[in-house]
This record gives sequence, C-alpha cells and structure tokens, in this order.
Amino acid sequence: MNNPNSSLLTRSYRFSWGVVLYTVLVIAWGAWVRLSGSGAGCGDDWPRCNGAVLPTAASVQTMIEYSHRISTAVYGILILIQVLLAHKSYAKGSRCRFWAWLTLLFTITEALIGRSLVKQGLVNQSTDLSRLVVMPLHLINTSMLLLSCVMTAESFKFGDRRALHLSPQVKRRIGVVVAVLAVIVTSGAIAALGSHLDPSTSLIAGFSKDMASESHLAVRLRVIHPMLALAAAGALIVALSSGMSRALPIAHRWIRLFSVTFFVTIGIGVVTLSLLSPLWLKVTHLAMANILVIVASLCVFHTVCPEDAPAKGSEK
Repeated sequence: MNNPNSSLLTRSYRFSWGVVLYTVLVIAWGAWVRLSGSGAGCGDDWPRCNGAVLPTAASVQTMIEYSHRISTAVYGILILIQVLLAHKSYAKGSRCRFWAWLTLLFTITEALIGRSLVKQGLVNQSTDLSRLVVMPLHLINTSMLLLSCVMTAESFKFGDRRALHLSPQVKRRIGVVVAVLAVIVTSGAIAALGSHLDPSTSLIAGFSKDMASESHLAVRLRVIHPMLALAAAGALIVALSSGMSRALPIAHRWIRLFSVTFFVTIGIGVVTLSLLSPLWLKVTHLAMANILVIVASLCVFHTVCPEDAPAKGSEK
C-alpha cells in the first residue's frame, strides 16, 4: 500500500494516544498497590492469585493487587493490537513499526520485573537491599515504556516526516537531558522506597533518620532525590537563559511546555515533602513525573522530525 489509508492512520493515532493515557493510569494504579500495602495481596503466585485464576472471598489487598494484574493483562492486549495496526499502516523498516515493537518489548520486561517483585517477596515492608536495584530498574523501564508509547502514537500521524541529521552538539544536549531525567527517576524510586519503609512524622525527624547510620540505606539515600531535582531545575533555568531553545531545532512551544511541566513536577514534589508525603500526593507526584516523560518524548520526537521536515514519500 503506497499511500496509507488516512482514516486508518487517524484511528490508529487516537487509539495509540488512548494507550498512552491508559499507561499512565496503570502506572498510577501500580503505585497505589505498593503504597496501600497490597503488593502481597496475591501471595507469591504469578500470574495466578493465591493459587486461583479468579480469587474468591478475597481481602481488600487481594482485590487491589488482582485488579492491577487484570489492568496489565488488558494493557498487553492493547499493545498487541497496536503492533498489528503499525504493520497494517506502514512497511517494514518504518519508525512506526520500530516503536510499536519496542513498546511490546518494554511491556514484556515490565511484566517480568513485576513477576520478580512478587516471586522474590520484594513488596510491602521488605527491607531486602535488592529493592534498591529492582525499584529504580522498574521505574526506568516504565519510563522507557511510556516514551516508546508516545513515539509510536506520534509515528502513526507523522511517520512520513524525514528525520533531521542533528549536529553532534544537539545530540549531546538531548543526551544530557535524557541522562538527567534518568538519574532523577532512579533517585526518585529510591526516595519513594525510603519514604515507604520509614515514613517521617516531621521534617526534622525525617532528616534525622536520613542521617542516622542505623537507618535503611534507602532512607539514607532519599535526600538525594530532592537535591538532584532542584539542581536540575537550576540547570534548566541557566540553559534556557543561555539560549538553548534557539540552539535546538525544535518548536519553542515544546521547550516551554517541557519547562512548565518540569517546574510543576518539582513544585508538587516540594509540597509532597513538606506535607510528609501523603499517599494521594505521592500518586499525584508520580503522575506528573509520567506527564513529564510524555512531554520530553514529544520534545525529542519533534526535534528529530520537526514540522517543516519534508515527507519521505510513501512508507508502504
């Protein structure tokens, strides 16, 4: 098919953005599973729940965990449909197919990490130090899944744009931004674990725990996250004031949107810390972090494939 059906592409584009939104909901619900202490609601069974496909006479914790598993199963079906749509719309070698398959890959690794958490008992109040590795890995994988979802969605609509040959300077700047976000996500996962294992009764008491040698390592490391986030905010201000937005071949609205989203996320984080991390604010902070990843993904896509880039011609 030399000219992909525009109606199919429009429907696929909308469907894929629906998948992006559903991804955020599944991530937020997964966070609630952990924060509500429901991570062991199905025991160490996976994918079954307490030895049954459909648990009966289940506790609230079991139903929360089981509903999350159902939501992820539905998610897997949606991703498979997305892969089929990409194959129907574009030819082999297209960026749309590439990102659709990468989304499926990260969906599989996400499920495997979730299985590992359950089977190894790395849930609820487990103080196993391996959680310091698995939790950041989980959040990094989630962020990569979300990025690939956005790239897939945009590729359905803009898959025929030519990719720019970016200068080494621009590539380095994009790489630095991605690396900084990865570090913040990693430290955020550790901070969330520390706050979960040893919640604070006051800011002073929390800081004392952070400095105490007998505290869990996640607790002692959690102070790094707000420090890194504030440092990154300062660096972003300097970069923007020095003309980074003019150096990058990207629409200014994407730079502005990324900046606003970043500072809103920082602000919610500060409020969350000040109010001693209530559950609803933790979930809100995570949701905003996911929105930040979405906006960052859009920035990257429309930097590499800007609006004024000529079409490559038919993909298929």
